[in-house]
Formats: sequence, C-alpha cells, structure tokens
Amino acid sequence: MTNSIEFGKKINRRPIMISLILSLIAGGIGAYFDFKLAIFLFLLVLIFMLFIYYPNNLSVLFGHWQVEKHGISYYKMDSYFDRLKMTLLPDITEFQFISFSQVKSYYVIEQKEKFDLTNILTINPTRQSIFPWLRKPFYLVLVVNGGQIKLDLSWTQLHDRKNSLYRLSNALKVIDQKIN
Repeated sequence: MTNSIEFGKKINRRPIMISLILSLIAGGIGAYFDFKLAIFLFLLVLIFMLFIYYPNNLSVLFGHWQVEKHGISYYKMDSYFDRLKMTLLPDITEFQFISFSQVKSYYVIEQKEKFDLTNILTINPTRQSIFPWLRKPFYLVLVVNGGQIKLDLSWTQLHDRKNSLYRLSNALKVIDQKIN
C-alpha cells in the first residue's frame, strides 16, 4: 500500500475568497442605488456565505479523509464551531484519527442501499450534482464504539467518476484486513 488512499477535497481559502467576491458583487450592485444599501448587501452576503452556507455544506464540499497505515484521518467537523473555524482559518484544521482497532464494522451507503467489500464494484453510482445541497447520499460509514462516523464520497465520485469505486474498493480491502 502507498502511504495513504485519499478521498474528498482538502480545505483551502476558497470559501473566504468566494465569499468576498460575491459580497463585492452584491455591494457593487447596491452602490448603484445607494451607499448604505451597498454596505448592507456586502455585509449580508458575506455573513450569509461565511456563517451559514459554508459551515452547513463544508462536509460535502471539503470532506477530505484518508486511509493510512494505522487508521483513518478525517476533518473534525463535529460542531458548528469546528466547521466555522475551518471556514475562517483553513490553515489551522484539526484532523481526527481513528485507529483500525476502534472500527467494529463498515459499510457504504449509496442512495438508500448498503454495500460492503463483496459487492462494492456492483454499484452503479448516480451522477452527483455540482451543487452540494443536491448531492445524493454516498458515504462510508464506520461503526465504532461510540456510534457511527460518516465519511463523504460524493465529491470524489463527482470529480473522479471512473476511478472512485476502484479507490474505494482498495481502501475497503485495507480496512477489512486491518479490522479482521
């Protein structure tokens, strides 16, 4: 195995940049009518994007996780504050690590169906939307002592449609070998 098998997109400064650009556009449109309206629209769009849109959609947009030698690393997005911190301070992201010894079982959800290592390559995944709120459920579920951990696969499937299932199959083989 190579060092890691990665899925999803890593967090970057794009949420801040997109928020500023859209805020400037809204402010520019408002400036055509009134300066106070321009400031209001600028702040409204900026606050909406940074404090509502990105924190709510971050796990689908930037749900990076990876299978490593001794376990699985994924972004810590347990609370709103964690997601807000990732949005505003992308260089200071916290990873959570789960050892293979903590994983009791796993399965893949695609739409409403469950799959495992034996039938993973039989999935005929539906096309994923570029809009995160329209994406179909496609994730790996790790069953651990404290419940479940859902790791998103929709971004990988959207951007690497041909190879995503093979990479997932390889990752599941590694997980299966380590937990059994």
